[in-house]
Amino acid sequence: MVSGIATTLGERRLVQRYAVPGWMIAECADARERGDWRAACEAARVTVAFDDPGPVADLLAGFAPDLLRWHLPRSGSGDGGLATGLTYVLAPDGPVGPASMVLTVRSPDWVTGSQRLTLDAVRFADLSGPIYPLAPQLWDNRRVGDVRNDLCAAGLPLCSPTVYRPTAELCSTCDRACQRRPNGPLRAWTATGWQIDESASDHWPPWDVDGLSRVDPRLAARELRRIVATFGIRSCELGDGRARRRPYDWSRACLDLTVDGPRIAPMAGQPSDSGTPGVVICLHPALLRIPADVDLISRDRIGTADLHPLVRAALFPGVDSGGDHSDRDAAVPAGVEHDQRIRVRCGGRWHWIRVRDGRLELLDHSEAERRREHALRAFGGRLSGCFRAELAWKEGTPGVPRRLLAQRRDLWRRMQHGGSRVVLALLDAGMSPHIRDLHRRTLLHRLHQFEHAELLPRLLAEGLDVNAISGWGYTPMCEALVHGAPADLLVALHEAGAYPPLSSPGG
Repeated sequence: MVSGIATTLGERRLVQRYAVPGWMIAECADARERGDWRAACEAARVTVAFDDPGPVADLLAGFAPDLLRWHLPRSGSGDGGLATGLTYVLAPDGPVGPASMVLTVRSPDWVTGSQRLTLDAVRFADLSGPIYPLAPQLWDNRRVGDVRNDLCAAGLPLCSPTVYRPTAELCSTCDRACQRRPNGPLRAWTATGWQIDESASDHWPPWDVDGLSRVDPRLAARELRRIVATFGIRSCELGDGRARRRPYDWSRACLDLTVDGPRIAPMAGQPSDSGTPGVVICLHPALLRIPADVDLISRDRIGTADLHPLVRAALFPGVDSGGDHSDRDAAVPAGVEHDQRIRVRCGGRWHWIRVRDGRLELLDHSEAERRREHALRAFGGRLSGCFRAELAWKEGTPGVPRRLLAQRRDLWRRMQHGGSRVVLALLDAGMSPHIRDLHRRTLLHRLHQFEHAELLPRLLAEGLDVNAISGWGYTPMCEALVHGAPADLLVALHEAGAYPPLSSPGG
């Protein structure tokens, strides 16, 4: 997981700008006002996997998929992507029995590269494997104010963005000097009422101790008590799910609520439910710490206008946001920033190029000059200056100026998180359908990340080669196979002319 204020800032910026953009927040808010939870799910890229909403109608009445997406843990890969392969449970208040209906949210598998969530309604008794219950304030717009109550009840004062101070600066038992001492994070846990397994505390793996330093023990105790009250299960696992995918990684912790209070101990060996049915309640470390938004605001790294409107109203009621960030990009769901001008050295002089809605425009060259340069290239000539930057933008070849490289990264992130509607909006605005990423993959190569049913026909109509080769030697069919694309996408590519013998590295 990410750590450090600089890394956290970068991760939250990605979430605010790409993962939960303003147009998504605005559309979800409009759908909630109409009482149309399905439209809100579609706007937030959530696939609904059930037909009858009756058994979970009360949960759906307050379900805010954009708020959920805002809070879900991230993979820490540097692109703001969701933590993959996890099942989250949205449960009603009160004891949850085997026959109780709950909502589950499944994050995409890492191999797909998609950012689309799946929402389902199931009986609690039908669940199996590790599940991550989510507190109501993370997904229910009726309960979002509880996040402030939880922080205050846990002893974390939260009066205003200027008064708040992070836990590490507030509590002498959790200060940085304590964190640097051997087993310092464990002392911070004992100071807040946690018991440490004495037989294992001296042998706690150092990577576990580093992980515990990023979890607030008071919030962990409060969440553990909520889990016990809701599910009646007194033992939980603390981990982000990666240890379960690596059987030899002994980096999980066990949290228990005993008669003497909460207890924590390292958990080693194979997963406890390996090969056997049943539910294992897990707590994600990213959800047991001070919200990164609050921490960054207290350090003056972001403003309240950067927060999700529901989160801002809950954490800082009455604080002027200075403008609602949900209006940002609301008119154009995907468009990159307009009139972004970049200087390029061309023929001994500085020329200007501009990125607008995915298009690269050469401001100091005429169309006749452009045709002449590309004609010379067809006869073996080399492009330079503005024309080389244009070719690099389109085909993913080297030679992109650094600021232009950032613009291309911005464009692909918007498409990755926004899905087919963003790609289609950019194509309608004039973006070249033949654009390639840094690895020379076309939109067809990355079709598994999007909603292909509506995008594939458009790309084929634009003349994209269904057997184009990427910089890794992959065709779109090979990319789809490698990333576990659904069968209907494979069939559609085959019907479009994808040639299976060419769908492997090296042709």
